[in-house]
Amino acid sequence: MYIKRTKSKGHEYLYLVEEVYAQGRKQIKTVKALGRVDQMSPEQLQSLLDQPLDQRKLQMSKMAQAAEFVTHMQQSQEPLEQSLFGLHLGYGHLIAWQVWSRYLNLPYQLDYLQKNYTDITAYKASNIVFSLVASKMMQPASYLSTFDNRLTLIANRMGNSELRYVYDALGFLSRFKDRIMESVYRNLSKSMELGKPLLLFFDCTNFYFEVTYDSREEFIMDFRNDRTLQLMNEGKGQEEITSFLNSPDFSAELQAAIHRAEEQGLFVRMRGPSKEGRYAQPLMGMSLVIDEHGFPLDFEVFPSNESEYGYLPKAVQSIKDKYHITQAYYVADRGLNSSANLDFIRQNKMGFIVAQKVSQQTKAQRSEMLSDEGWKTLDLSKDLWAASLVQDVDGCSYRYKICDYQKQSFVHYTDADGQTKRRKIVVDCKIIYTFSKKRKRRDELVIETLTAKAQEAIDAGRLMSNPNGSGWRSLVLTEAEQAGAKKDKDMYRACSLNKAKIDKLKEIAGYAALVFLPPAGLENTEESMAITAQKGYKHLVSIEANFRAMKSDLQLRPVFLKRTDRTIGHCMVCMLSLTMLKTIQYNLRQIGEDVSLGKIQQILQQAHVLAIPLDSSSKPIFIHGLNFRTDTAKEHQAHNKTGQANPIPANQNAALLDQLIKLAHLSPLHFVESAGSIRHKLKIDPRIPLLSEAQIVNLAKLASHL
Repeated sequence: MYIKRTKSKGHEYLYLVEEVYAQGRKQIKTVKALGRVDQMSPEQLQSLLDQPLDQRKLQMSKMAQAAEFVTHMQQSQEPLEQSLFGLHLGYGHLIAWQVWSRYLNLPYQLDYLQKNYTDITAYKASNIVFSLVASKMMQPASYLSTFDNRLTLIANRMGNSELRYVYDALGFLSRFKDRIMESVYRNLSKSMELGKPLLLFFDCTNFYFEVTYDSREEFIMDFRNDRTLQLMNEGKGQEEITSFLNSPDFSAELQAAIHRAEEQGLFVRMRGPSKEGRYAQPLMGMSLVIDEHGFPLDFEVFPSNESEYGYLPKAVQSIKDKYHITQAYYVADRGLNSSANLDFIRQNKMGFIVAQKVSQQTKAQRSEMLSDEGWKTLDLSKDLWAASLVQDVDGCSYRYKICDYQKQSFVHYTDADGQTKRRKIVVDCKIIYTFSKKRKRRDELVIETLTAKAQEAIDAGRLMSNPNGSGWRSLVLTEAEQAGAKKDKDMYRACSLNKAKIDKLKEIAGYAALVFLPPAGLENTEESMAITAQKGYKHLVSIEANFRAMKSDLQLRPVFLKRTDRTIGHCMVCMLSLTMLKTIQYNLRQIGEDVSLGKIQQILQQAHVLAIPLDSSSKPIFIHGLNFRTDTAKEHQAHNKTGQANPIPANQNAALLDQLIKLAHLSPLHFVESAGSIRHKLKIDPRIPLLSEAQIVNLAKLASHL
């Protein structure tokens, strides 16, 4: 409270007022009207002005002392132990909340799904889900640790929830995965005015579990245990039970149960070829579709022992049903380049851009590529972005040529009579050949390296267990190959270089190819098609960057969950976290700041305030800082080559944090803030307690230390 002087109709009045916050806005509330100044004696006027000011000075003095204490501890060489003087509380999730509600509009969507399609009443699913997503954005951890860490946040929406609600929320996300993903991208596209995407990037990966058994093995063990328990309840003896479990009847019963489980899609966590070399652990596959800005549109999980080829058509159909996108290119790596996939995309009147191996061509195609006729260069002045992508070592655009192309293959199918037949698939499309001097230098260096390794094997007379394999092994000839006959094992020792293969690789060095087809109804010139195709494929790395971010920064793997629905919910948490980080990154780029997802994650994690109790009865004040822990002299020496302890550098992340706060339409915090100003600047919902009951109790215990 303080004295406010106002003028009205030529007279000056004094009022005792205080600042209050209502509905997120600061208001000045009049406590008492003290009268007109000209009607007061000098003594009365002085007493009115002095007393509130003295009280205010006392309060400010306490705040200054606390701030001075924190500053002193920061500059010392001792680690700052928050338990001695205050609570270390993060507020990065409050920045994330603005993205969650302003751009994704998820509070309304999740509340609607909970109210209309579930019987959940014990907790608010939207608050639990947001807390999981925000925690994954800032400091990825297990769901048990996330639950335990809720007391380290200010204005935490998880409140007094129970741990079981966290795992229930994962099942909730799994149940409504498609509706939530559709809602998120639609709201994001609308709020950020992204428009319809022209390029849709598709790729697959897999991630591993830190569990012992795959889904099938676990199902068999559970089925066997359940059957044993059933027989025991029927009064069967151990010998009878063992005899039955080893009988053909039980084997048939088990196989029937396995068949039903397979039809229901219960075996998702399986062993298969790992892209990270994790062959011992069970795996799960994931397909992902993103737009040209890097925002996810859809994803699907599947058993890792299934082929990835069948999931591109599923993604095409899903995107068509959800978003009604009709004119867009699907961009994929050559690992998904099959005639069946491309034919399905064409039948849906969409376009595609996929890589094509130039080392596996017919003689006619190879001759067409190596011919000097038909080559062109892009006009780099027409598209600066394309210029940055396709500029060659001499500052010019690399050459390209577009030719007609046919993808052909045979697929097997089962007819109505149950007989296996095959049919030929022919896809008429275009192929764009490109040649780059920069790529030629790189390819020739690779050939030299592989040739040197092959020569080492020849000089050592190495026994070739896999002749004609990939890499340097493909450049080696053995005695058996030279003789043209298979004899004893010793005939498979490396004896000479495969010069024909080396000459072929040198001939095509610098060349690359893309197979593409524009969407139906999209008119393009040859040059615009060339730019789109090259842009699209060169930006395919963005989906690989998303996979890396989810696996490493957001800890998609390893997974410790066993239930499939909770695993899908875990994938949803990672996907929503990725979307929110990409939204922040996109907005930063609009103002000229190119910041990595990991850096954004670090800033959100380090945004903290220290809640310090002034005394046992008053409300706490909040000291703002990015990181209150001070490294010890020993730790400084470990990072310093000279071995001398350096003074603590100024935090370089403060300016970026202020930008994140402003982009979220919040107000940056001063070094010292009150509870009311924290609520106002960070737009904390009045229904959400600033501090939990446990945090208030801890503050009361800490009051004596000051």
